[in-house]
Amino acid sequence: PDLSSGINAEYGDYTACRTALTSVKFSFCVTDLPPIHFIERCEQDLCRCADDEQCKCDIVSAYAQICQDQIRTTLSWRSADLCPEDKCHFANNGCQHTCSPPGICSCDPGFELGADGKSCLVIIEI
Repeated sequence: PDLSSGINAEYGDYTACRTALTSVKFSFCVTDLPPIHFIERCEQDLCRCADDEQCKCDIVSAYAQICQDQIRTTLSWRSADLCPEDKCHFANNGCQHTCSPPGICSCDPGFELGADGKSCLVIIEI
């Protein structure tokens, strides 16, 4: 596909990569870590990722991590519309049974959520 074509119904919005990686949230990085290679990789990954939002965010996350390592500070780059943090992607957020975005634990039928908000306890009926 022509990666510079803007919105392309078959392959997604390639401007999203450039917009995300050159946003003000990454302004501390662009001098020492030009985002062009990450933008190119992001555009290529859009073809592979299709409708998988987590896949699309992986490349932005990689750039953010390298940037943070370079400038030695944490960036608040995630937002509701740009790769919102879903704690369920990381070890199920510690939930014993089910994790629902953004990180809420729940239990299977016959169990109740423990006081820690993560473990599931068998419901014993007397």
